[in-house]
Amino acid sequence: MADEVAIVTGGGRGIGAAVARRLGRDGFAVVVADSGAALDGSGTDPEPAARVAGKIGAEGGTARALPVDVTDPSGVEAIATAAAELGRAAALVHAAGNLADRSLAKLTPQAWRSVLAVHLDAAFACVRAVWPALKDSGRGRVVLVGGAAGLVGAVGQANYATAKAGLLGLMRVLALEGARSGVTANLVLPFAYTRMTESIPPATPRLEAYLRDAHRARPEDAAPLLAWLCSPDGGRVTGQVLGIRGGELLVWSQPRPVARLVAEGGWTRETLDSLAEPPLAAHFTPLEDEFDLFGGPPVPVRSLDDTTGTFP
Repeated sequence: MADEVAIVTGGGRGIGAAVARRLGRDGFAVVVADSGAALDGSGTDPEPAARVAGKIGAEGGTARALPVDVTDPSGVEAIATAAAELGRAAALVHAAGNLADRSLAKLTPQAWRSVLAVHLDAAFACVRAVWPALKDSGRGRVVLVGGAAGLVGAVGQANYATAKAGLLGLMRVLALEGARSGVTANLVLPFAYTRMTESIPPATPRLEAYLRDAHRARPEDAAPLLAWLCSPDGGRVTGQVLGIRGGELLVWSQPRPVARLVAEGGWTRETLDSLAEPPLAAHFTPLEDEFDLFGGPPVPVRSLDDTTGTFP
Protein backbone atom coordinates (compact mmCIF):
# COMPACT_ATOMS: atom_id res chain seq x y z
CA MET A 1 0.00 0.00 0.00
CA ALA A 2 2.93 2.29 -0.83
CA ASP A 3 1.95 5.95 -1.04
CA GLU A 4 -1.66 5.23 -0.06
CA VAL A 5 -3.08 7.66 2.46
CA ALA A 6 -5.92 7.14 4.92
CA ILE A 7 -7.64 10.17 6.42
CA VAL A 8 -9.28 9.77 9.83
CA THR A 9 -11.38 12.63 11.13
CA GLY A 10 -11.82 12.58 14.88
CA GLY A 11 -8.59 10.58 14.90
CA GLY A 12 -7.29 11.97 18.18
CA ARG A 13 -9.55 10.06 20.55
CA GLY A 14 -11.78 7.02 20.95
CA ILE A 15 -12.70 4.98 17.91
CA GLY A 16 -10.99 7.44 15.57
CA ALA A 17 -7.68 7.07 17.40
CA ALA A 18 -7.95 3.27 17.47
CA VAL A 19 -8.65 2.97 13.74
CA ALA A 20 -5.94 5.53 12.87
CA ARG A 21 -3.33 3.42 14.66
CA ARG A 22 -4.64 0.24 13.05
CA LEU A 23 -4.46 1.80 9.58
CA GLY A 24 -0.90 2.90 10.31
CA ARG A 25 0.06 -0.66 11.19
CA ASP A 26 -1.66 -1.83 8.00
CA GLY A 27 0.70 0.29 5.92
CA PHE A 28 -1.29 3.44 5.21
CA ALA A 29 0.18 6.87 5.74
CA VAL A 30 -2.40 8.41 8.05
CA VAL A 31 -3.72 11.95 8.28
CA VAL A 32 -4.93 12.28 11.87
CA ALA A 33 -7.43 15.14 11.73
CA ASP A 34 -8.79 16.25 15.09
CA SER A 35 -9.36 19.73 16.49
CA GLY A 36 -9.11 18.40 20.03
CA ALA A 37 -12.41 20.04 20.91
CA ALA A 38 -14.39 19.16 24.01
CA LEU A 39 -17.31 16.77 23.69
CA ASP A 40 -19.70 19.67 23.16
CA GLY A 41 -17.53 20.97 20.32
CA SER A 42 -16.01 23.87 22.23
CA GLY A 43 -12.32 24.75 22.36
CA THR A 44 -9.31 23.30 20.56
CA ASP A 45 -6.31 21.25 21.61
CA PRO A 46 -3.57 20.02 19.24
CA GLU A 47 -2.35 17.38 21.68
CA PRO A 48 -4.77 14.48 20.89
CA ALA A 49 -3.95 14.42 17.17
CA ALA A 50 -0.23 14.85 17.86
CA ARG A 51 -0.26 12.03 20.41
CA VAL A 52 -1.89 9.55 18.02
CA ALA A 53 0.39 10.55 15.13
CA GLY A 54 3.36 10.07 17.45
CA LYS A 55 2.20 6.57 18.39
CA ILE A 56 1.79 5.64 14.72
CA GLY A 57 5.33 6.83 14.07
CA ALA A 58 6.65 4.90 17.08
CA GLU A 59 5.02 1.77 15.66
CA GLY A 60 6.89 2.19 12.38
CA GLY A 61 4.21 4.00 10.42
CA THR A 62 3.83 7.41 8.83
CA ALA A 63 1.35 9.96 10.12
CA ARG A 64 0.65 13.66 10.10
CA ALA A 65 -1.31 15.38 12.85
CA LEU A 66 -3.76 18.05 11.75
CA PRO A 67 -5.53 19.88 14.61
CA VAL A 68 -8.16 21.30 12.26
CA ASP A 69 -11.89 21.94 12.50
CA VAL A 70 -13.72 19.72 9.98
CA THR A 71 -16.65 22.16 9.94
CA ASP A 72 -14.35 24.90 8.61
CA PRO A 73 -13.70 24.87 4.83
CA SER A 74 -10.06 25.78 5.45
CA GLY A 75 -9.70 22.76 7.72
CA VAL A 76 -11.14 20.45 5.08
CA GLU A 77 -8.81 21.97 2.48
CA ALA A 78 -5.85 21.37 4.80
CA ILE A 79 -6.83 17.70 5.10
CA ALA A 80 -6.92 17.23 1.33
CA THR A 81 -3.58 19.04 0.95
CA ALA A 82 -1.90 16.94 3.62
CA ALA A 83 -3.12 13.73 1.98
CA ALA A 84 -1.78 14.84 -1.40
CA GLU A 85 1.59 15.66 0.15
CA LEU A 86 1.86 12.23 1.77
CA GLY A 87 0.80 10.29 -1.35
CA ARG A 88 -2.66 9.69 -2.76
CA ALA A 89 -5.85 9.58 -0.75
CA ALA A 90 -7.21 6.03 -0.80
CA ALA A 91 -9.41 5.90 2.30
CA LEU A 92 -11.49 8.26 4.41
CA VAL A 93 -12.89 7.35 7.82
CA HIS A 94 -15.19 10.03 9.19
CA ALA A 95 -15.29 9.49 12.94
CA ALA A 96 -15.46 13.10 14.13
CA GLY A 97 -18.35 13.74 16.47
CA ASN A 98 -19.81 15.89 19.22
CA LEU A 99 -22.85 15.82 21.47
CA ALA A 100 -25.45 18.29 22.67
CA ASP A 101 -28.13 16.06 24.18
CA ARG A 102 -31.39 17.79 25.08
CA SER A 103 -35.07 16.98 24.97
CA LEU A 104 -36.79 18.40 21.91
CA ALA A 105 -38.44 21.17 23.95
CA LYS A 106 -35.02 22.37 25.15
CA LEU A 107 -33.06 21.79 21.94
CA THR A 108 -31.87 25.14 20.60
CA PRO A 109 -31.20 25.85 16.92
CA GLN A 110 -27.52 26.30 17.80
CA ALA A 111 -27.32 22.87 19.43
CA TRP A 112 -29.14 21.36 16.46
CA ARG A 113 -26.79 22.92 13.91
CA SER A 114 -23.57 22.26 15.81
CA VAL A 115 -24.16 18.51 15.91
CA LEU A 116 -25.31 18.23 12.30
CA ALA A 117 -22.30 20.31 11.23
CA VAL A 118 -19.76 17.88 12.68
CA HIS A 119 -21.44 14.56 11.96
CA LEU A 120 -23.16 15.20 8.64
CA ASP A 121 -22.03 18.43 6.96
CA ALA A 122 -18.37 17.64 7.60
CA ALA A 123 -18.80 14.13 6.23
CA PHE A 124 -20.05 15.60 2.95
CA ALA A 125 -17.32 18.25 2.84
CA CYS A 126 -14.47 15.81 3.54
CA VAL A 127 -15.72 13.24 1.03
CA ARG A 128 -16.20 15.89 -1.62
CA ALA A 129 -12.67 17.25 -1.06
CA VAL A 130 -10.98 13.90 -1.70
CA TRP A 131 -13.54 12.27 -4.02
CA PRO A 132 -11.47 12.80 -7.20
CA ALA A 133 -8.43 11.22 -5.54
CA LEU A 134 -10.48 8.28 -4.27
CA LYS A 135 -11.81 7.65 -7.77
CA ASP A 136 -8.38 8.00 -9.34
CA SER A 137 -6.94 5.46 -6.91
CA GLY A 138 -9.13 2.77 -8.47
CA ARG A 139 -10.03 1.39 -5.04
CA GLY A 140 -11.07 4.28 -2.86
CA ARG A 141 -12.73 3.56 0.46
CA VAL A 142 -15.19 5.63 2.49
CA VAL A 143 -16.22 4.53 5.97
CA LEU A 144 -18.73 6.71 7.79
CA VAL A 145 -19.05 6.15 11.53
CA GLY A 146 -22.71 6.23 12.47
CA GLY A 147 -24.71 5.39 15.55
CA ALA A 148 -27.63 3.12 16.34
CA ALA A 149 -29.62 6.15 17.43
CA GLY A 150 -29.71 7.25 13.80
CA LEU A 151 -31.68 4.16 12.79
CA VAL A 152 -33.78 3.41 15.89
CA GLY A 153 -33.87 6.76 17.72
CA ALA A 154 -32.93 7.82 21.23
CA VAL A 155 -34.63 10.11 23.74
CA GLY A 156 -32.91 13.48 23.97
CA GLN A 157 -30.88 13.03 20.78
CA ALA A 158 -32.94 14.56 17.98
CA ASN A 159 -29.88 16.33 16.56
CA TYR A 160 -27.49 13.37 16.89
CA ALA A 161 -30.00 10.83 15.57
CA THR A 162 -30.91 13.02 12.60
CA ALA A 163 -27.26 13.54 11.70
CA LYS A 164 -26.49 9.83 11.90
CA ALA A 165 -29.60 8.98 9.88
CA GLY A 166 -28.38 11.38 7.21
CA LEU A 167 -25.14 9.43 6.95
CA LEU A 168 -27.13 6.42 5.75
CA GLY A 169 -28.45 8.32 2.74
CA LEU A 170 -25.02 9.80 2.00
CA MET A 171 -23.38 6.40 2.21
CA ARG A 172 -25.83 4.83 -0.22
CA VAL A 173 -25.29 7.59 -2.78
CA LEU A 174 -21.50 7.31 -2.46
CA ALA A 175 -21.65 3.53 -2.91
CA LEU A 176 -23.80 3.87 -6.03
CA GLU A 177 -21.81 6.71 -7.57
CA GLY A 178 -18.44 5.17 -6.73
CA ALA A 179 -19.16 1.67 -8.00
CA ARG A 180 -17.86 2.28 -11.52
CA SER A 181 -14.59 3.67 -10.18
CA GLY A 182 -13.95 0.95 -7.63
CA VAL A 183 -14.88 3.21 -4.71
CA THR A 184 -16.74 1.56 -1.85
CA ALA A 185 -18.72 3.21 0.92
CA ASN A 186 -20.10 1.70 4.11
CA LEU A 187 -21.70 2.88 7.35
CA VAL A 188 -20.42 1.37 10.59
CA LEU A 189 -22.37 1.59 13.85
CA PRO A 190 -19.82 0.90 16.58
CA PHE A 191 -20.53 0.38 20.25
CA ALA A 192 -17.45 1.21 22.32
CA TYR A 193 -16.67 2.76 25.66
CA THR A 194 -15.49 6.27 24.81
CA ARG A 195 -15.85 9.73 26.31
CA MET A 196 -19.26 9.90 24.63
CA THR A 197 -20.35 6.80 26.52
CA GLU A 198 -18.88 8.18 29.73
CA SER A 199 -20.98 11.32 29.32
CA ILE A 200 -24.27 9.40 29.52
CA PRO A 201 -25.85 10.11 32.94
CA PRO A 202 -27.12 6.96 34.72
CA ALA A 203 -30.57 8.51 35.01
CA THR A 204 -32.48 5.21 35.08
CA PRO A 205 -31.74 1.71 36.39
CA ARG A 206 -31.55 0.53 32.77
CA LEU A 207 -28.87 3.08 31.89
CA GLU A 208 -27.00 2.36 35.09
CA ALA A 209 -26.88 -1.35 34.21
CA TYR A 210 -25.83 -0.56 30.64
CA LEU A 211 -22.96 1.68 31.75
CA ARG A 212 -21.78 -0.89 34.27
CA ASP A 213 -20.87 -3.28 31.44
CA ALA A 214 -20.21 -0.82 28.60
CA HIS A 215 -16.43 -0.82 29.17
CA ARG A 216 -16.28 -4.40 27.87
CA ALA A 217 -16.60 -3.06 24.31
CA ARG A 218 -13.42 -1.09 23.58
CA PRO A 219 -12.51 1.22 20.68
CA GLU A 220 -9.71 -1.22 19.85
CA ASP A 221 -12.33 -3.92 19.22
CA ALA A 222 -14.05 -1.81 16.55
CA ALA A 223 -10.86 -0.74 14.76
CA PRO A 224 -10.20 -4.01 12.86
CA LEU A 225 -13.57 -3.84 11.05
CA LEU A 226 -13.16 -0.21 10.01
CA ALA A 227 -9.58 -0.82 8.86
CA TRP A 228 -10.58 -3.97 6.95
CA LEU A 229 -13.21 -2.01 5.07
CA CYS A 230 -10.38 0.30 3.95
CA SER A 231 -8.24 -2.61 2.73
CA PRO A 232 -8.15 -4.25 -0.71
CA ASP A 233 -10.18 -7.17 0.66
CA GLY A 234 -12.76 -4.72 1.98
CA GLY A 235 -13.67 -3.87 -1.60
CA ARG A 236 -16.01 -6.84 -1.61
CA VAL A 237 -18.39 -4.99 0.72
CA THR A 238 -20.10 -1.73 -0.23
CA GLY A 239 -23.37 0.04 0.49
CA GLN A 240 -23.81 -1.81 3.79
CA VAL A 241 -24.63 -0.92 7.39
CA LEU A 242 -22.50 -2.91 9.81
CA GLY A 243 -22.40 -2.94 13.58
CA ILE A 244 -19.50 -3.87 15.83
CA ARG A 245 -19.87 -4.36 19.59
CA GLY A 246 -16.94 -6.02 21.32
CA GLY A 247 -16.89 -9.57 19.98
CA GLU A 248 -20.14 -9.18 18.02
CA LEU A 249 -20.43 -8.18 14.35
CA LEU A 250 -23.87 -7.16 13.12
CA VAL A 251 -25.29 -6.75 9.62
CA TRP A 252 -28.12 -4.21 9.78
CA SER A 253 -31.15 -4.26 7.52
CA GLN A 254 -31.95 -1.16 5.49
CA PRO A 255 -35.36 0.41 4.81
CA ARG A 256 -37.25 -1.36 2.05
CA PRO A 257 -41.00 -1.85 1.47
CA VAL A 258 -42.25 -4.89 3.38
CA ALA A 259 -46.00 -4.78 2.69
CA ARG A 260 -48.38 -3.43 0.06
CA LEU A 261 -51.98 -2.24 0.05
CA VAL A 262 -53.89 -1.50 -3.17
CA ALA A 263 -57.01 0.65 -3.37
CA GLU A 264 -58.02 0.99 -6.99
CA GLY A 265 -60.97 3.14 -6.02
CA GLY A 266 -58.77 5.64 -4.19
CA TRP A 267 -58.02 6.32 -0.55
CA THR A 268 -60.83 6.86 1.91
CA ARG A 269 -61.07 6.64 5.68
CA GLU A 270 -62.27 3.05 5.27
CA THR A 271 -59.43 1.95 3.02
CA LEU A 272 -56.84 3.73 5.16
CA ASP A 273 -58.18 2.03 8.29
CA SER A 274 -56.62 -1.14 6.88
CA LEU A 275 -53.19 0.37 7.52
CA ALA A 276 -53.63 0.04 11.27
CA GLU A 277 -54.90 -3.53 11.14
CA PRO A 278 -53.44 -6.93 10.24
CA PRO A 279 -51.83 -7.95 8.01
CA LEU A 280 -50.17 -4.58 7.34
CA ALA A 281 -49.84 -3.60 11.00
CA ALA A 282 -47.93 -6.82 11.63
CA HIS A 283 -45.04 -5.26 9.69
CA PHE A 284 -44.83 -2.10 11.82
CA THR A 285 -41.47 -1.43 13.46
CA PRO A 286 -41.68 -1.52 17.27
CA LEU A 287 -41.22 1.73 19.17
CA GLU A 288 -37.88 0.88 20.78
CA ASP A 289 -34.55 2.62 21.19
CA GLU A 290 -30.96 1.43 21.02
CA PHE A 291 -30.94 0.41 24.67
CA ASP A 292 -33.90 -1.88 24.05
CA LEU A 293 -31.82 -3.57 21.35
CA PHE A 294 -28.39 -3.46 22.97
CA GLY A 295 -29.02 -2.97 26.67
CA GLY A 296 -27.30 -6.20 27.69
CA PRO A 297 -23.57 -6.58 28.26
CA PRO A 298 -21.35 -6.78 25.17
CA VAL A 299 -19.31 -9.86 24.35
CA PRO A 300 -15.76 -8.91 25.41
CA VAL A 301 -12.84 -9.55 23.09
CA ARG A 302 -10.21 -11.59 24.85
CA SER A 303 -6.59 -10.91 23.96
CA LEU A 304 -4.35 -13.84 23.15
CA ASP A 305 -1.54 -14.25 25.68
CA ASP A 306 1.67 -14.04 23.63
CA THR A 307 3.55 -16.02 26.25
CA THR A 308 1.26 -19.03 26.61
CA GLY A 309 -0.56 -18.87 23.28
CA THR A 310 -3.89 -19.17 25.09
CA PHE A 311 -6.75 -16.85 26.00
CA PRO A 312 -6.80 -15.73 29.66
